[in-house]
Amino acid sequence: MNIIGLASYSYLADGAVILPALPKTDIRKGERRTSRTKTLDGGVVITDSGYADGDRTFTIEIASSLALWNKAWAIFKAATLLTVTTDDGCFSGAANTIKDDGNVITIEILIKAKLSS
Repeated sequence: MNIIGLASYSYLADGAVILPALPKTDIRKGERRTSRTKTLDGGVVITDSGYADGDRTFTIEIASSLALWNKAWAIFKAATLLTVTTDDGCFSGAANTIKDDGNVITIEILIKAKLSS
C-alpha cells in the first residue's frame, strides 16, 4: 500500500491529509513528448522533445469513508494548487476530478512539476 500526502500549497486551516492508497492507485507512469508525422515518400518522421514531470497525471484511489471524503472534498473545493508527496518524490499539481462511488474515493491530480530531486 502506498501512502500519499496531499496538502494545500497555500494556507488552508484543514488543508492537509495523509491517504492510504489502494493498489489500483496509478502514480507510476509517464510519457515522452513525441509525435509521429507521415511523410510523402511513405515514411515517417518522429520528433522527440523529451520528458517532463508536468505531463504526468496521478489517479489516487482510497477506501471510502465519510471522514476522508469530507477532508478531500474540502481541499478539492478550496485549494487551487496542491503539494503531493509520494515515495517517488514531492510534486506540485492541481486536483482535476474527485468522486466517491460509495466504496472507493478517486482523485485525479494533474502534475505541474516535481519539487524534489
